[in-house]
Order: sequence, then structure tokens, then C-alpha cells
Amino acid sequence: MDIREARETATALRAQIARHDELYYRRAAPEIEDAEYDALVRRLAELEAAFPELADGGSPTARVGDDSDARFPSLPHSRPMISLQNSYDLAEVAAFDERVRKETGRADVRYTVEPKIDGVALALRYQDGVLTTALTRGDGRSGDVVTANALTIAGVPPRLPPRWRERLPGRPRSIEVRGEAYLSLPRFRELNRLREEAGQPLLANPRNATAGTLKTLDPAAVAARGLSLFCYQILGLDGDETGLATHRDEMAALGELGLPVNGFLRLAEGAAQIAAHLAELEGLRDGLDHVIDGAVIKVDELALHPSLGATAKAPRWGLAFKYAAQEATTRVRDVVLQVGRTGVITPVAELEPVLLGGTTVQRATLHNWDEIARKDLRVGDTVVVAKGGEIIPKVVRVLVGERPADARAVPPPQRCPVCATPAVRPEGEVAVRCPNPLCPAQVARRLRHFAGRDAADIEGLGERGVAQLLEAGLVRDLPDLFRLDAGAVAALPGWAEKSAAALLQGVARASARPWAAKLFALGIPEVGVTTAAALAAAYPGIAALRAADPEGMIALYGVGGEMARKITDFLAREDVGRLLDELVALGFLLPVEAATAVAAPADTWFRGRTFVLTGTLSTRPRSEAKALLLRLGAKVAGDVSRKTDALIAGADPGGKLDRARELGVEVLDEEAWLQRLRREGVDDGA
Repeated sequence: MDIREARETATALRAQIARHDELYYRRAAPEIEDAEYDALVRRLAELEAAFPELADGGSPTARVGDDSDARFPSLPHSRPMISLQNSYDLAEVAAFDERVRKETGRADVRYTVEPKIDGVALALRYQDGVLTTALTRGDGRSGDVVTANALTIAGVPPRLPPRWRERLPGRPRSIEVRGEAYLSLPRFRELNRLREEAGQPLLANPRNATAGTLKTLDPAAVAARGLSLFCYQILGLDGDETGLATHRDEMAALGELGLPVNGFLRLAEGAAQIAAHLAELEGLRDGLDHVIDGAVIKVDELALHPSLGATAKAPRWGLAFKYAAQEATTRVRDVVLQVGRTGVITPVAELEPVLLGGTTVQRATLHNWDEIARKDLRVGDTVVVAKGGEIIPKVVRVLVGERPADARAVPPPQRCPVCATPAVRPEGEVAVRCPNPLCPAQVARRLRHFAGRDAADIEGLGERGVAQLLEAGLVRDLPDLFRLDAGAVAALPGWAEKSAAALLQGVARASARPWAAKLFALGIPEVGVTTAAALAAAYPGIAALRAADPEGMIALYGVGGEMARKITDFLAREDVGRLLDELVALGFLLPVEAATAVAAPADTWFRGRTFVLTGTLSTRPRSEAKALLLRLGAKVAGDVSRKTDALIAGADPGGKLDRARELGVEVLDEEAWLQRLRREGVDDGA
């Protein structure tokens, strides 16, 4: 491979990784397993090692994922909150042990082995025993402040017990406790049972649900989810030390302080004992009431940690051993088609029932026809399915050698399986769609989505109620809900005057819902609860949102270029315009939603200019800098072009700096950017 090919491959890999980072960290909706993601990062690292000129400080190989959210204030971490290096091979565990012994010059190194909880990292700061701040991981250097949300989590004490300092040898006044927030499996199943009854989309898996919950603006909604926490580290703050000697001491102290810790903690001397404990934990995996995706291996003696150091992404005194996804082999009986509320036609494999992870699996998502072609899947094939906390497991691979002679290919549909409208595949998309907005399947799902608790919150509009309204011809689309006749509803089977009146009252109350909830209720493609909140904060009403351009959306939390294009394309559709106009006329949507209206930005030097951010800023995460620029009336783009007014370049700026110089775009280093903020009377955060 020459440098040109290597550069093209590296660029493609970085784009793939960036997309999966967006899905995992920002939208809590990953499409691939951790092992597949790590393989992409390893391939990129190998390329960068073979061609040093490709090295880039902003590369995914040199930074941790970033789940920062501009809707929350941000604070620097007391110490970098970086991730452990992942391993899938016992040979790598042995190499880790060998390296640690060599670098410490110690033959008697001991390790701890504990579960790796599949959740979301949290840092809790206690000042004089009182919880003052809770931070997410963010970009590893700074985290989002989610204190009110953290206080709703089971096991998070607002105050430590009396005489707590005496339980730590160093008697610190301030400490930071780090842990992993998670959703227990019993609670996850109960939430999905309730959501199914209400006709709401099911939560995909506990980890995604936890991530989305912690970034919810309403602490009451967080409390209703019922998150839990396991703690695993104590740090002294403000120059104080805990005085603890080992990780085992840390875990014991956490328990004595009333903080929740996982009951599985094993001590090991050498790779063989580590491997034995890894096998023991994996054997317990199916019986746990929480999801684990592996085990954490740490050097037990805390005094050895500083000498072992850390890379930009991970400490070198620990390792995360990831278990293989739970797999089973079965046969594809058929492939059925489902039509979603946005018209996407999704293929789903119907399988011969097989036991997997303690449950019987009969269906597996196939995502789209590109994925079917990539796996070369056919009806009748023997396949391997995996389950990593998903509701619908995934087909991992096809055992082509066992393919029967009568195996049948699965071509993309020519027509919608529900309304028979010719199916389309928009240019640049992998999805095949039904373009008919009045397709009964789309309307039914759209109505159930609209009525959901996070949306218009209309009780009585579950799957059965929606089906009856559609079958009776009382409703053809969303606006018809606001024209329902109580007598006609009461005449439906199973309904009565009281339940019909309750439904109409719920519909009437929908107009008073918060703007973000109304926006989510519209079912705009790609717009979940978090993105709806970001859009609602940036655009004070439906008129402003319909007039928005994709470039202005890109800097909002969770909105990338492709998503911004899909949102604006959807809002520009003629049929969508008619629907929105009706909802305005009916009073559900207001031209300006006063409750969440955003004040016009001040008339500063930044207003109306287009900026691009690159490199690492020392005073604030890039996501926070983007949000600040938006508040100042600026636009933030992802790439440098002739329309760019200025590039703000932090450390390790990469290729965007070269591009800006080529085009003659003004370049502001961090100091120049801070000086400009000060001249405009803006707090620079330094």
C-alpha cells in the first residue's frame, strides 16, 4: 500500500468511526458490536503506525469518545476520565501481565478482577461529605454536570455517613467517587412491558436507555426510569489523598461509606489466575440482574499506577477484557417486512426458536438490504445469531457451507407490503421506503409515537385504540385526532362515554405540552428526545424550525450534517407542510412557543459569521465552544470551505488548518479566540 492509498483508507476509517461514535455517544443507538468498532480503530492505528505522516491529534486512536451535551453546563475533571484498553484475547492478558512486571520490576504484582458493567460512567464529588457535583465522562477532560439527575439514582447518597473521614486513612475533606450508572435487567424489562402496553417504541438495551436517561433535562423523568449505580474508585480532591493502598481497600471503603459496589471482586497473581477468574465471571453472566460485557483487570497496588502511566486514551495499569457476544446457531424460516412510521421498510428474519442468553429467540433484525447482501443471507440458511442486551438479536454471520439447495434470496421489495405503493430508495440512503404518507402502517405507528409519554402524552392511544380509530375511519392522520367526536369514539367496541371523554381531554391537553415534546411528537426522521430538546432550544417555534438551514443545525448537540439534511428535507416536503399547517390551525403547534423561546443573540462580531472548529481547546470542549458560537449568532460548519469566515484552531489541528490556509480563511488560535470573546464582553471560560 502506498501513501495515497493509505491516506484514502485512513480517511474512510475515520469517517466510519466518527459515524459510530455519533451513534454510540450522542444518540445512544449503536449499530455495531464493540468488537467490530474496536477492529476499525485497530486497523486505523496500524495504518498510522505504518505511515507516521497520517498521524492526527484528532484521530480516534488518540482520544476517547465524547458524549458532551451542550444543553448541560460543563466542568473540568479532577483527573482525566479515560477508558480502559479493550482486549478480546487471553494472550493479550498475558502480555499485559508481562509488561506490568517488566515496567515495575516486580515479580509479585497482584491484580483484581471485577465485572465490567455495560453502563455510563459518572463522577460524584463530595465536599465535607455532601454531594456537590456529578459529572459524565464527556470528552475525558471535561464532563457534563448532571447533579440533579444523579441524585435520583438508587444508591447515590446526597450525604456521606457521619464520621466518614475516619474511614479513609488520609482523612480527606473532599473526595470524588467514580462509578457506572446502569439500568438493571428487571427494571429494563418492566419499562419495556409498560411501553409495549402504551404502544411506545421499546428501549433497545439497558446501556442505551441509561445514556439517554442521564441526558434528560427533567430529573423527575430520570427518577421514573429507576437507574442504579456501582462504584469502583475514590480520589482525593483539592490536594487531599485518600491514603488507601490497594484497589481492594478502595472497594471496601466505598462499601463502608454506604456507596454501592459490585459483589464480585477477585485477587489474582499472574495471567493464569486472571484467566480463571475471567472464566468464573463469564459462567455467572447469564444469572446476573445487570448487563456486563466483560471484566476489568487492575493492578491492585495503587502506588504502582503512576509509574505505569497512561496513553492519551487509556491508563496502562488496567485492561478491559471483553467477552464474546452470546451466540447460537439456528435456521432462517422466512424474512418478513415491517413498515415504520417514517416509511422505512425493515427486513426481519423469522428463525427456528433457539435458546440464547436465557431467552428463546425467534426473530432477528436484518437492518437493510445492503446488510443482507453483505452477509449473503437467504431464506433457509443456517445462521449464527448474537445477543448483546438487544431486544431483537442480530444475525452475525451465515454458515454458507450449510446452505440448502432450495435457499431463497431476499430481494428488496418493489412495493410496500402494506399499501402496495411502489417502494423507493432515496439516493445516498441504505433504506428502502414506502413514500405514501397515508400508508396505514405508517399512520398507525405515527399515531402511537405521537401519543407517547415523551411526546403528546395522550392516554388511551395504545396499539389497540389506534387500530380501532383507523379501522372505523375516524382518523386518517394526526390532525384528525383533534377533530374526534366523543359519541363516535364511545360507540367503538370496548369504549364508553367516560373513556371517550378521557381520550378527548388528553388530546386537548396535548396543545399545552412543552415545545420539545411537541417537536418529538411530530416523528421527524432522526429526531429523538435529546435532539428534539436541542432543536427546541435553538428554534423558538415551528416557523423558525421550518425556515432553518442544515448548516445552522450542524453545531447543535447530536445533529450531524447528514441528520441536518434529513430534518430539513423532511420539513420541506409538501405533504409535511400541509400537516404542519393543519396542526398550527388546530392550535397544537404555535408559531412561537413562548415557553422555550430563545432570545435573539446580541449584535457581536460573531453574529452571522461561519466558523469551523478544529483541534483540542484547553478551556472548554469543542461541543461547548460550538454552543457558545450559536448563542452569539454565529454558524458552525463541519468542514472548511470558501464560505468559512474563520477557523478556530486548538492543539493538534490536523488537515483543516492546511485547508484554511489554502483558501485564505482567517485562522484564530485559542488565545486569539479568547481575546476576541473578551473584546465582545463574553465570558471566555479561561
